[in-house]
Amino acid sequence: MKKKTIDQYMTIIEAAYRWGVPVDTLKNKLKPSIISQRELTQKLIDEGLIKFFQAPEKKRKDWIISAAAMDRWFGEKNNV
Repeated sequence: MKKKTIDQYMTIIEAAYRWGVPVDTLKNKLKPSIISQRELTQKLIDEGLIKFFQAPEKKRKDWIISAAAMDRWFGEKNNV
């Protein structure tokens, strides 16, 4: 069965579940405190592998993460 394009993109909770990592670990990747990690996060945004939406005047960002971004951060996951 061919994978659907939509299945290559997910929320933080789904991505953490599918890769078997804690949600907080993934959230730390999205708002890193280490400069080199910040640069990688920005690179993934620039490449279109992750994105966020932040409503005007709101602090919270809603993230969409690609399987490719998860592979870079945590290694390839079988059957993703």
